Amino acid sequence: MNFISHVFVPTGNRRLNELVGVLLCVFALLLFLALASYSPLDPSINSASVLTGAHAARNWIGVVGALVADLMLQFFGVGAFLVPVFPAVLGARWFRSRKVQYPIAKSLGGIWLVIFIPALLALLPSQMRWLDVIPVEGLLGRVVGDVLIHYLNLAGAYIVSATVLAVALYLTTAFSFSALEVWAPTRFAFVVALWNRWKDWQEERRKRRQQKELEKRRIARPTVQTQLISSRQAASQQKSAEPRRTGIERTLAEERGEIEQAPAGTRGTLADSLDGGSNSAVGSRPPCRRSQAATSCRRAVFSSVRTSSKRSTPMS
Repeated sequence: MNFISHVFVPTGNRRLNELVGVLLCVFALLLFLALASYSPLDPSINSASVLTGAHAARNWIGVVGALVADLMLQFFGVGAFLVPVFPAVLGARWFRSRKVQYPIAKSLGGIWLVIFIPALLALLPSQMRWLDVIPVEGLLGRVVGDVLIHYLNLAGAYIVSATVLAVALYLTTAFSFSALEVWAPTRFAFVVALWNRWKDWQEERRKRRQQKELEKRRIARPTVQTQLISSRQAASQQKSAEPRRTGIERTLAEERGEIEQAPAGTRGTLADSLDGGSNSAVGSRPPCRRSQAATSCRRAVFSSVRTSSKRSTPMS
């Protein structure tokens, strides 16, 4: 236990810490290159291959890299690519002389990641192989997956594997749900900006569509033709242009209009009344018989009335 605590806590000597950090980072780099350049044609424990001068090891780290890569891929599957991450992170902490916070929890989370990622791949219905040779789940993933299916069936195995992986990520990282509310808006501010631009574009497009519909309605509306109406001033000027008539002339004109508008049977009676009234008003009017034409009688009456009105006007 003392040894484990010393592994995760750097010493007080800064130069020694930097040296250890560099060595750990170099080891992680070599391990990653060996895994990345794995070739099934290289010599390993379960494959026979003869190396000559013309046919050297295809692995970038040579024969040692080929053997290590073959063993790790056979046992961990693609989960072997997680192994170089742990010495690299530990080397970075040593290089900066910073101790690892909660070493036990982080170690447990790392182990669970290496175990249950291949196990989750083993639960998939399709059988995938790395470089068409090595199963992606490896020996460890196949064993753990079969155990989970045996005791929990397929649905339960999926749920348990996903839950353990989530817990492992929570333990190995500094993830916190409370910090996520602050971290997400700052890291993904561009996504929020794009969403706001999309909403603004949709709003402007809707307004332009409404404007086009309004213009179409205005064009389709029937046109109303305007007509000029004479003003009151023009009507008054027209009335003032007419000759001024006396009251007797206006009365006779009204009676004449009534006689013309009256029916044929009543015109004689109206003419008689007009003759009698005119004879009583003016004594020197010429006689007018009923047998004469009504037109000649009316003309004589109108002329006598005009003559009398002209004579009476200067006296007043």
